Amino acid sequence: MEVWEVFSRRTTDDPLVHVGAVKAPDLDMALLLAREAFLRHGEGVDCYVTQRGDLHRISMPQTLGRGTDKSYRRPDGYAKIGAKHKKMREEIAAKGLAIPGERPPTSRRSDG
Repeated sequence: MEVWEVFSRRTTDDPLVHVGAVKAPDLDMALLLAREAFLRHGEGVDCYVTQRGDLHRISMPQTLGRGTDKSYRRPDGYAKIGAKHKKMREEIAAKGLAIPGERPPTSRRSDG
């Protein structure tokens, strides 16, 4: 028996979501079992199945670096923010991506 991964969407505007897996000998039986297991009560509009071996994974590339850091969502993410900023500046400078020179002063007041 093959393992078939099942993806579904609740409405036509929703993205596909992995809802589970079924074991079946062929595609027709996998579709039937997926419909019975995951769409029996009309929970969705589309159902897709694929063999588990046909799924391919892409890991998060290291080139994203700190772009995936979501520590700001937790209170402890603000601890030692100065040290984190300094480390970021050093990493950017080491990659040659830093803009040389001092930052221009900013004024929040208008002299009008």
